[in-house]
Formats: sequence, C-alpha cells, structure tokens
Amino acid sequence: MSTATYREFAGSAATKYEEFFVPTIATPFSVGLLRAAALQPGESVLDVACGTGLIARLAAGAVGAAGSITAVDLAPDMIEVAAATEQPDGAEIEWHQADAVSLPFPDKSFDVVLCQMGLMFIEDKAGAVEEMHRVLRPRGRVIINTPGTMQTLFENLEASLIDHINPELSGFVRAVFSMHDPTALGRLLADADFVEIETTQYLAQLDLPTPTEFLWQYINLTPMAPLVAQAPETAKAAMEAQFVESCAALVVDGRVPLAQPAVLAAARRP
Repeated sequence: MSTATYREFAGSAATKYEEFFVPTIATPFSVGLLRAAALQPGESVLDVACGTGLIARLAAGAVGAAGSITAVDLAPDMIEVAAATEQPDGAEIEWHQADAVSLPFPDKSFDVVLCQMGLMFIEDKAGAVEEMHRVLRPRGRVIINTPGTMQTLFENLEASLIDHINPELSGFVRAVFSMHDPTALGRLLADADFVEIETTQYLAQLDLPTPTEFLWQYINLTPMAPLVAQAPETAKAAMEAQFVESCAALVVDGRVPLAQPAVLAAARRP
C-alpha cells in the first residue's frame, strides 16, 4: 500500500467506524480537542475530515441553537453514515462530501475550524492547513489533534501484519502515527500564517477489548481490510496468534487499557 488513505472506505467500513472506532478511540481523543477549542454559544464551526461526525455532534451541543456546524469528509460513505446518525440538540449540522484541500466555502466563513485525527491522512497537509486559514474569520481559531507516538499494541499489530500478511501494510499503521511530532505540526500552522500557535501533548485513555476482538475490529474499519481478507486462512490465523501472544502482557481483566499520546495544536488567524 503505497499511500494510506480513507478514500477506499466502503459503507460497511464506515458503519464499523461509527460502531467501534468512535466510542472506543475517537471519543477519548475528543476530550482534549474540545477542551482546547472552548467552544462558545453562537459560534460557527467547521469540522474537517469529520468521519462519521463525532466532533460535529459534540460541537453542536456546545455552540447551541444559535451556532452553526458544518462538517466535511472526503469519503461519501462516512458522510452518509454521519447524516443518518441521530443528531443532538443544539446547532443544526450541514454535511458535505468535500476535499480538505479545496473546501467549498467562501473566505472568512467560520469562527472555529476543528480537525480530529485526520490531517495525517491528507497528502497535501500544507494545502489543507492553508484552506483552514482561508475559511477562518480574523481572530478565528483552529484546533487540530493527531495520534502521538506509536505504542506497543500498534507495534505488535504492525509486526503481525508484516510477518504474515503483507509488509506493505505497515504503511497504513505507520501513517496513523506519522504526525507524532508537535513541532512539525506547529511548523505547518506557522507556514500557513497562523499566529499564537500552541502545541502540546495529552493522553487519550483508551479502554480496548481483548486483543483478538481489537485486531479484527480495527483491521475491518480500515483500508487494510480487503488485503487482509484476501490472505490465506493459515496466514490470518498465524497473524492473530502472533498478535494475541505479543499483547498478552497488556491485558488487564480481559481488556487492554492504553494511554495513547495525542498531539494537539491550537492557533489563530491574524
């Protein structure tokens, strides 16, 4: 897999994303992002790379009925699931299938731009950040998070995929953690003419299921799923056995607690 991307998501994968990834991983990550955003009633918010809409829904409650939420994602199936998911009280949410490097909105349209765990998958990261700058109003703020340093659980996942399925699958696993450096994220914002840039890290406290369940839930909501599905049954069984054995020491009372670092950057448009 030369380029890790969510462009290949199928509808079933988007549904799995909403059912597993959102409550298990995305929700714990969202705490730090929304705390930094400090959304206020009446604000207009753009959620870039919204996935199935977790951040947009949480933001809708924070800005209230007087505010507005717009959410974009490149994958149409993500937007389809997002629009079909029950919406909270608060601001109405507008869903758009759109590319982060070519946002379909006028200049200076939003008070806040949020981007949770999406920027690392965008090929033209500088272009995406420049677009965030363009659509923000003066003194508007941007808040971005990305996964921090890869932890043992994911190192074990990468090793199992390399050893038994296809070495190229490490490209996706590594891409998830490719923006683990706060300095690099801050530099992207500075190059796009943002000011008052602050970067930090926090821990997202994840409560993951058994290694076996996590392995297949995670694989099946990513673009890795079709390639893994094509592998011989013996290879898939060997991958599972290696992963489960390598994660045995991480299991506590049948589950896997994980304090996953997250990188956070906040800045303003002048």
